[in-house]
Amino acid sequence: MKIDPIILGHNQFIGVDHFSQDRARDRVQLFSDTEKILSVVRDFYELGGTGMMLSTHPKTKMIMEAIGSDPVLSKNLNIYPLIPYAQGYVRKANEVGVVGMLKDILEPASTATKLKILFKGGMTVLNQDFFNMLSTFIDVEMLPFNGFNVKAIFLHNVLTDLALSMNSQKVFEFFIDHIKENYNAVPAFGTMNFTRLVKSFDEWGIKKPLIMTSFNKAGFQMNPSREECERCLSEYDVDVLAMSTLAAGYLKPKEAYEYLFSLPNIKSVVVGVSSKEHAEETFGIIKGYLGERKV
Repeated sequence: MKIDPIILGHNQFIGVDHFSQDRARDRVQLFSDTEKILSVVRDFYELGGTGMMLSTHPKTKMIMEAIGSDPVLSKNLNIYPLIPYAQGYVRKANEVGVVGMLKDILEPASTATKLKILFKGGMTVLNQDFFNMLSTFIDVEMLPFNGFNVKAIFLHNVLTDLALSMNSQKVFEFFIDHIKENYNAVPAFGTMNFTRLVKSFDEWGIKKPLIMTSFNKAGFQMNPSREECERCLSEYDVDVLAMSTLAAGYLKPKEAYEYLFSLPNIKSVVVGVSSKEHAEETFGIIKGYLGERKV
């Protein structure tokens, strides 16, 4: 299954900025109104973009409801969930405990859906059955995306890299099987440790994984180094969704994408835009390089 070559990112909508806290706060204010978010999504779609990434941030339910209310977007927009919203789980568990957290998360679901999820996995919390717990959290996280076109589901880099640090092959295999069997989507992984993840997958026999990781000319968030990541990209059979391509605003789009699309195996790019003008500039440059690749 092919993924969209350009995917609209979500960081700007939820106030995440890896370079400036002040800029992050400004974005929170700018996108406090869901209609402003929907306006950017519509602009993106009108420019030819059909893929959008969303984590399960508290805003996600409102964003998905807004998209669902638009007949064109709800039918044609491909969604790429990034699960779980790890920061939210930690904060919620600290506030109301694990049971309270599950209750709050399940609140929007129908009674039948709640019973199905809890019957399958909820009681296993008491039995400390890790894989059933993981399946329960995946199913809970996917609730906001029911009924939408889900192309690939990304395991958040926090969990990916935690499992990688423990050399937990079974966790990755379980996630892959669960996504394929239950969601008819591509199982994918975010990581801040690209070379180690790719080499581990190769050792475990996990074929041609889809990985979201940082690739940019500045080497920002490329571990252990830009050179090692480039070498790994060229030597292993892997598909990459490139993120942090502008190095948190340090690079200009033309310079950034000239570098990015000189690399092999970069199949797609996730970008965050805040206005129609920004989208036109960014997408125009990316589409130009994608067009050159097809020639």
